[in-house]
Amino acid sequence: GPSAMLAPFAWVSLALISPRADVGSAAALPTSFLSDAAFSRAQAAHRNIGRLRGFAPAAFTRSPPEVAFSDDISLVSDLGVDLARGREAYLSLFEAVAALNTSPLLDVAGLRAGELQCDYSIGPDAVSVRWSAPLTPASTGISAALPAAALSGISTYTLAADGRLCRHELSNLRLNGRRLPSSTLAEWLRLYRRSSPASPAEAFATAAELLA
Repeated sequence: GPSAMLAPFAWVSLALISPRADVGSAAALPTSFLSDAAFSRAQAAHRNIGRLRGFAPAAFTRSPPEVAFSDDISLVSDLGVDLARGREAYLSLFEAVAALNTSPLLDVAGLRAGELQCDYSIGPDAVSVRWSAPLTPASTGISAALPAAALSGISTYTLAADGRLCRHELSNLRLNGRRLPSSTLAEWLRLYRRSSPASPAEAFATAAELLA
């Protein structure tokens, strides 16, 4: 009868809508979803981190991607001092660095910074970039006698609510592996505030460890 004819289709339908034991948990839908604002931020952050990764290796030779940075982006030195505030000032500073690094003047006097080697650590609210750039002397001129060197450091970028980069903080700046005086002082101040040494002798001992 009609019921017997429909029975196979009923079994097929039941199999299609019933959970299968052999389907992994990765195929299941999530139990919660991002809000519209959080989803929009995550999308923007993904795009802007991608732009940062495309720019960072050439940070000394070309301008940053303007769209990736917020209007109030700030560049902060290892001592906590603002080097540039606002997108125009931030971009102009990097443009000046690129212009100087590619200037013919460095062919006779100076060290030219090469491509950065970058290691990225990405979190929900910030991106940390551990970088190192070779400094190469000119083959002729007064800088030819200078030895090659390497400048390294950490750049930490904070993500704003709209997914753009709103703060760029420099830290642990080193030349040939030795921490620069500014970064040494910044680290000493950080440790000093955290540990609150009981005496000047302890404070100087901390400084000696950093300089070692």
